[in-house]
Amino acid sequence: MKENFKLGRTLLIITAIAGVLLGFANNLTKDAILENAKMNKEDLKAVLSQAESVQDIEFTKTEAVKEVYKAVNGNEVVGHVLKVTSKGFHGPVDFLIGISTDNKVSGIRVLSHAETPGLGSKIAEVKFTSRFTAKPIAEDLEVVKVTPNKDNEVEAISGATTSSKATVTAVNDAIRFYKENIKGEEVESKKETDADTAATGS
Repeated sequence: MKENFKLGRTLLIITAIAGVLLGFANNLTKDAILENAKMNKEDLKAVLSQAESVQDIEFTKTEAVKEVYKAVNGNEVVGHVLKVTSKGFHGPVDFLIGISTDNKVSGIRVLSHAETPGLGSKIAEVKFTSRFTAKPIAEDLEVVKVTPNKDNEVEAISGATTSSKATVTAVNDAIRFYKENIKGEEVESKKETDADTAATGS
């Protein structure tokens, strides 16, 4: 009987110690877990390479803009990252879009889509997403089918006009939100674009 009592007491002590250590470890890792849940390092590097981490900011969601983060390097704010949803050829497309403090698109990344394999799916390839890097946000971007000759022009993917325009629409939505809600600028009413009326392409 005494042996059972000693064994029970020992197990109780071990369990209590384990509980304390687990709680301590949880507190140490909680912030890191929450930070990592926002976006992974690969995504962040793709859209805002100079950022080390992101911080939540308060904002009102719109139909297009779902998440907004302040991107920092140490104590320095280097830009903002926005999660934006746009309408593709086969349904919604989710993007991460970075805008740096020098008022340029720092990068974009496609998070999910259902676009046509081999055509619209090319919007997720670096060959296309890199076309947005360093684009100034002074005015809305436009889709063109030829080699761009203006800073605000982006060449579409051949045979995937609608998917290309959906990407440009997402970036423009991010730019407008950034100007209005982060910089506090007045922005003209959104113009109807070809992306809003297009019925062909993939």
